[in-house]
Amino acid sequence: MYQIKPKRMIFRKLRLSIILIFTFAVLAVSCKNEKTPRTKPQQKLAKVAIKKPNNKPGATITTETLQFIHFEGNFDYWSCVFLDSKKDTIVLVTDSMISGRYKNRLFLVSYFTDTLYQAGDNDSKYTARRMSDFKLLKGKPFVKPITEQQVLHDVGNLPEVQSGADQVAIAERPTDEKNYYLVETGTHGEDNFSRFYMFRVYIYPNYEIRVYDPEKETDVSLAQWRKQ
Repeated sequence: MYQIKPKRMIFRKLRLSIILIFTFAVLAVSCKNEKTPRTKPQQKLAKVAIKKPNNKPGATITTETLQFIHFEGNFDYWSCVFLDSKKDTIVLVTDSMISGRYKNRLFLVSYFTDTLYQAGDNDSKYTARRMSDFKLLKGKPFVKPITEQQVLHDVGNLPEVQSGADQVAIAERPTDEKNYYLVETGTHGEDNFSRFYMFRVYIYPNYEIRVYDPEKETDVSLAQWRKQ
């Protein structure tokens, strides 16, 4: 049988003691950490439907209640069309899109006068009102929204339509890119539809019925059309 010498025995006991001391220290630290309450992970905020751009430092801010009419995103700068309490049209440059589902809703809007640049070779400057903050409000709109029933009724009551059409229908509805209804009129046969006149009915900044030429993709006022 193999016997361990005394010196080796002492060294082995010493190494075993060090291992035990280190193990107890690790367990003590682990228990202490378990008792320390863990912080809850931060929850991500849900994206809001309406963003709020930052105000321009030093700008004079005007705040008033406005009725949202239309968002226009087809030009150099985005813009939103509103009506104020006097039913006057206010166009504000914006960095944030307002969805079409908010049409005719009231907003608390803040805006300031800003310097803009006209696209082109010279980059000419001009001033315009820029929206800096907007918040959805409850309340009745300043101007009663235009309904499809009103559009169909008004087009159908035009003398020119009544003299030659028996049907008036909505062909296209307003979107975030356009501010009018496209209305077609005509007569129904047994198995066909004969188109009579087409109209664009604008809903802002003024309610207006204009005669549409689908070949030229242009429209004219009723007064101009009747003169022709």
